[in-house]
Amino acid sequence: RGGKEEVEEEEEMKAVATSPGGRFLKFDIELGRGAFKTVFKGFDTDTWVEVAWCELQDRKLTKAEQQRFKEEAEMLKGLQHPNIVRFYDSWESTLKGKKGIVLVTELMTSGTLKTYLKRFKVMKPKVLRSWCRQILKGLQFLHTRTPPIIHRDLKCDNIFITGPTGSVKIGDLGLATLMRTSFAKSVIGTPEFMAPEMYEERYDESVDVYAFGMCLLEMGTSEYPYAECQNAAQIYRKVTSV
Repeated sequence: RGGKEEVEEEEEMKAVATSPGGRFLKFDIELGRGAFKTVFKGFDTDTWVEVAWCELQDRKLTKAEQQRFKEEAEMLKGLQHPNIVRFYDSWESTLKGKKGIVLVTELMTSGTLKTYLKRFKVMKPKVLRSWCRQILKGLQFLHTRTPPIIHRDLKCDNIFITGPTGSVKIGDLGLATLMRTSFAKSVIGTPEFMAPEMYEERYDESVDVYAFGMCLLEMGTSEYPYAECQNAAQIYRKVTSV
């Protein structure tokens, strides 16, 4: 291979940032980008395993929110289950001159159920059954913690898959809380997957079971639930009029 390619590869594999304790490194390799977050390849120097370095831009927290975020992060660090994406660490940071938050999680290399549905359109019932069993095992684990952990934004976009083994893991835990802190006045979650009581902001872990039902609909049809609705207000009217 040409020297230029090797130089570029070496440049990419140079750490461009380090976690406060020095354990995690960030590489300049973007793995994904969403409305609120950018995910880069990272590295855990304790275990020599690649991780996901996730940056949430423009997230300025109040003192009370900082405290709640710290408590939630500590709790998430302790969670270990084969159907839950591992959460390793988080901290506040300055990203591109603005306050932001960095989360370090297990790296899921095969994408989400959403990407699989887009690629294959029709899934075999046997595959869907396997996915559903694993998602429900993950939810059961979260909901039997003390106090129960509510995901609040379960959807096929944040359920991840490991291609070689077919194992399915629930991810983006804690993101719903961070989104809520940033948009305190608005309702958290994705309208298509939200149970009616979430709009009242009085709910328990059963909202995740409702969202799972919507995930199942999406898996079976390869479409978002309520695809016929034009906006969140129409979905709200449909959901709350049942």
